[in-house]
Amino acid sequence: MAGNVYALLVGINDYDGRLNSLDGCVDDIHGMRDFLEGHVASNRRHIVPLLDEDATRERIITEFTRHLSAASKDDVAIFYFSGHGSQEPVEEQYWHLEPTGHNQTIVCADSRRPGVPDLADKELNELIAAVAAGGAHVLVVLDCCYSGGGTRDPRTLPQDLRVRLAPPNQRPRPPDTYLPGVRRAMEGGSRDASGAAAGAARHVMLSACESTQLSLELPIGPGYRGVFSAMLQRAMATLGPDATYRDLLGAASVAVRDRVIGQHPVGYATQPGDLDQPLFGGAIQLHRSTITLERYRSAWWIDAGIVHGIQPPHGDATTILAVLRSREDLDTLAPERERPLGRVRVTDVELARSRVMVDEGWEPDTKVRYRTVLTDLPLPPATVEVRGNRDSVALVRACLADSPHVREGAGDPGTAGDRFVVLAEIDGLTVARADASPLAASVPATPDGARTVVARLEHLTRWHLIKRLDNPVSAIANQVTLHVLDARRGQRPPLPGQQEPITPQPDGRIHLRYRRNSTGWQRPYIFVYLHNHSDRHLYCALLNLTDRFRCHSRLFPGELVPAGKTAVAFEGRPIDVSIPRERLEAGGTEVYDWLKLIAAEQRFAAEAYELPALDGVLQQRGAERGRGQRTVLDRLADRAIARDAGEESADVLEWTTALLTLHTERREQA
Repeated sequence: MAGNVYALLVGINDYDGRLNSLDGCVDDIHGMRDFLEGHVASNRRHIVPLLDEDATRERIITEFTRHLSAASKDDVAIFYFSGHGSQEPVEEQYWHLEPTGHNQTIVCADSRRPGVPDLADKELNELIAAVAAGGAHVLVVLDCCYSGGGTRDPRTLPQDLRVRLAPPNQRPRPPDTYLPGVRRAMEGGSRDASGAAAGAARHVMLSACESTQLSLELPIGPGYRGVFSAMLQRAMATLGPDATYRDLLGAASVAVRDRVIGQHPVGYATQPGDLDQPLFGGAIQLHRSTITLERYRSAWWIDAGIVHGIQPPHGDATTILAVLRSREDLDTLAPERERPLGRVRVTDVELARSRVMVDEGWEPDTKVRYRTVLTDLPLPPATVEVRGNRDSVALVRACLADSPHVREGAGDPGTAGDRFVVLAEIDGLTVARADASPLAASVPATPDGARTVVARLEHLTRWHLIKRLDNPVSAIANQVTLHVLDARRGQRPPLPGQQEPITPQPDGRIHLRYRRNSTGWQRPYIFVYLHNHSDRHLYCALLNLTDRFRCHSRLFPGELVPAGKTAVAFEGRPIDVSIPRERLEAGGTEVYDWLKLIAAEQRFAAEAYELPALDGVLQQRGAERGRGQRTVLDRLADRAIARDAGEESADVLEWTTALLTLHTERREQA
């Protein structure tokens, strides 16, 4: 039986003028609270939110001791902090307790008032130790900066970005201002006393960035959000029931990189294997295996909402579901032979449910609860903000007017869409991420340059739509997985289970490295295995999305993988994941690839998702594409690439996706 969930959720926007104010921290906490309320029954849910002036140092410590420490075996204790992070020096005599010479800190609402210090990492560890002592599963999420500096200068960031970094304290704290356990450790010279040492108590920690990076917030949807919090919570809403913390970090990291550069979320567990356990220790059901339709409050509703990944309508586009017969045994009728009774379209999305409109031609029985299967998703156009020189802005704006993929606006489409910036200067036009980091080289500020910029925006929108494509309510979520194995050139693939796969690092990525020997640099090779863990035969395609914004399906273009079986990509040959020669010659040392697996109960056209590299020529689709009745995946491909909706599919099918990030480096060892 699932235990209770205790959560202490701290969000601080307002630091009473002592520090720069933030804009997204309180909404980060609202988002996490919404997630818990949508996934945990009220009698098992115990949430204490501390927002702005209520989030004092004393109150945070008190609620750790009073509230979170009430969690016991089989319970989950969550501490979520969204606000400023910083550093403080330690006295020289205690250097052996902190070789860096600094504590990392979280900044409370009253920190830096007379006599009120920050909450140091060693103090946080002491509080965590007291909670973990009761046997609860402890999760700590920190969306703040954790260094005195970063790889980017906050002064050079765009005005609409906020940095969750407070200036470091200049003077060491007196020892008597630390919590008792830390004081004892300092006085006794022991890093292990009372949990004062980092990692002394069993817990999992998810951090917004590495210790030398900045944690950013920017407009996402209707307001500001921490980039990490928004993407973490989106991933929690869409991952399958067996997702691990490593899976969560991988999904969140991919989405963070699409918005900002130089911020890499990381995970830490006192027992490294805990990163591979189910989220929240398995105590919170993340995924609904079946979405049902029923009559409620004089309207029709499905029992899935924002916290399950259902997106609000975007203009005329919305989530569409096929309605199926209700039956006890879901396996009595082959899904590929089942025809829907009718269809419903989402009109309003609430926290845990969504109101729908029934299509004409079918009248559901108000006394019946129906099964549903997703058949269409809204794929919103990207939003682009054009900034800079008036004449250069006008050039871009004229070319944007007729684009079906991109619309101009300062707003943000939320986690379901993309936001770009065009930096329009007198001498050049540059397409950039939302944080103004360039995505491609600048082009001249001419009519031809403006057309190139819009073509790039449309290409990037297509590429990101494919990368983000997922079915948030799939019954086979997490049933198809990807594994990457080390390989040698010319090697035959080992049988499944004969060789351990490469484990993603705590940042959620698989890191591959060149090796140097007496003959020079040796490039890496890999095998990629596709595992169908479900009880259904599934058609699978493996897309390779490159950091040159290409997408191709030649690794595994769409084949049947029987139930319970494994296939090897690239016809079993080792895959070369080396860095392109021209990049090496230009001084580049790394390359990214994203492997996206799409699996479905019916065959679909994987080649419909293919894109050339940025500035390449997009192949025209055949005249037969966009006509007739196709699978939902064929239809989504046409909408993502050509904005051609075509007709809806008559069949219904389950489909799901999986995504792995590969990072290949060639660097000299330090």
